[in-house]
Amino acid sequence: MPSSASTEKEFIFTFTSKNLKSTLCTPVPIPLEESTKSFAGRLISAHNIPCYVHEELTRTLGDFIRIETRKHEDSQAEAGLEALRNCTQSQVDDLVKRWTKKYTQNVKKYAPPEPKNEEITFYGIYHDLIHSPAMDTVLNLEHTYADNMQDVSRAMDQEIAHVEKKQQAEMDRVVQGVGIQYTSDYVNNLAQKHFEKQQEVEKKWENELKDLQETQKGEFRGWVINVHEDINKQTNGISNAFMKQPERHVSTDATSDSIAEHFPEQRLEESFTIHLGAQMKSMHNLRILCADVLDLCKHKPSKIGGLPALQPQRLQTAMSLFSNNLCGVVMLVDNRLNYYTGLKRDFFQVCQQSTDFHFPDLEAQFARIEKDVLKATELRLQQKADDAMSCDQEAGSDRASMKSGSSGNSTESDKSSTKLQTGDFYITRHSNLAEVHTVFHLVSDENIRTGDISSRHPIILGLRNVLKVCFKHDITTLTVPLLLTHEMTEEMTIPWCIKRAELVFKCMKGFMIEMATWGGKESTTLQFLVPKTISDDMFLTLRNMLPQIFRLNNPLVIKS
Repeated sequence: MPSSASTEKEFIFTFTSKNLKSTLCTPVPIPLEESTKSFAGRLISAHNIPCYVHEELTRTLGDFIRIETRKHEDSQAEAGLEALRNCTQSQVDDLVKRWTKKYTQNVKKYAPPEPKNEEITFYGIYHDLIHSPAMDTVLNLEHTYADNMQDVSRAMDQEIAHVEKKQQAEMDRVVQGVGIQYTSDYVNNLAQKHFEKQQEVEKKWENELKDLQETQKGEFRGWVINVHEDINKQTNGISNAFMKQPERHVSTDATSDSIAEHFPEQRLEESFTIHLGAQMKSMHNLRILCADVLDLCKHKPSKIGGLPALQPQRLQTAMSLFSNNLCGVVMLVDNRLNYYTGLKRDFFQVCQQSTDFHFPDLEAQFARIEKDVLKATELRLQQKADDAMSCDQEAGSDRASMKSGSSGNSTESDKSSTKLQTGDFYITRHSNLAEVHTVFHLVSDENIRTGDISSRHPIILGLRNVLKVCFKHDITTLTVPLLLTHEMTEEMTIPWCIKRAELVFKCMKGFMIEMATWGGKESTTLQFLVPKTISDDMFLTLRNMLPQIFRLNNPLVIKS
């Protein structure tokens, strides 16, 4: 059926058959909503047109439709222009807006340019600059800013220690005079004042550290952009004005301590190259090392003769920051999303030692993660409710009695569901750490240290999910705690360590084979971290276990 904006035109076609002249007259909708060939086929079938005129009919019909369609469009355009001439100014403006919207949304030539993402632009500029002759200057500037941050941190610690010492002396004096000169209420009020004073001092220094970080971040970004523009403008290389080393006021005597600081602390480690898979083999690098997990994160500014000494690990981390070869580490934490106690507090202090010029600070990242945890909790509660409802329907139990029997525990269950569970992990990004870019905060519990676990334990499955994320997002180096703990305790005997290490070795081997079947990266590096306090004999035992579980590359020996 022709549309409301279409019309019908009479098509006449004359042909000769057996000395008889025949004429075909049929209405044709203009514009035609189907192909000319399809419509001609319908005419041939309906009117028994001889086969030797099929091609001529199709060609003639196509010319007719093309001419009539052009005439129809011209008449429609004339009618539209005539209507436009009689429109008011507001109607014209509305029509222009609609035409503009249609063109900008459907025609690429007239589409507005996509807005530039300043963050992504800066990432690209930094990546170009860190792979240019300006690399040393960039890293020296970061080193200088880290020194300034540590100076402020030391001043904060000194003032807090001074306040605590002063308050302790005052409290000791008052406690000795309780019942003689002072009352217990006075002691309580004094303790409250001391606490408020400590909070005031800490808040003051926290604000000063944040202000310094924001100032350094703004100055660093502006400097990087200016240097990048200056390099592009210069034809003879890098401008000396921008490449000049930052001036540092240092002592003229370089002590032996400053020289010793440059050399990294020796640690036990050994590397292996392995092959995984039977037919489609993939090569990977394994390393077992004895160190504290925070040693991989600490940025250790050092100087030789008063000049900054760049660590090779820090250099490698900076050069691979925006690349396809990222480094990650698994850090075991509790189920509370904060940084106030234990290892989380120490990690927060490490992050505060220098400014992160590329990513939000740890506090801001935790605030965003907390929102995601709330969403995940809602999904879990909904999943539990759906599972419970389906179980109730299958069992045919009385729902009213079920609710009355479980009402006492529902509140407690909901509260426990709002916390992270064992095996969950959240990720933070960093550009100011020594050897890692991403930190996987894997939730663990106290039972992981004492009890026996299997390959189906939530923390083992959490490691599988961590490895899966690394595979998908170009994290080619991952450090995993081999014993699933960061410190040794008395109950961790030699048999316990061997059994735990064997479990982690075998599980990680299976996970790596599983990930390798997806294709993609040909080589990854997996580091197994053991606590720093482990004995040398135990380290040697764990090192000897690795070649027994993984298939090492055998060297090719050629005899002459």
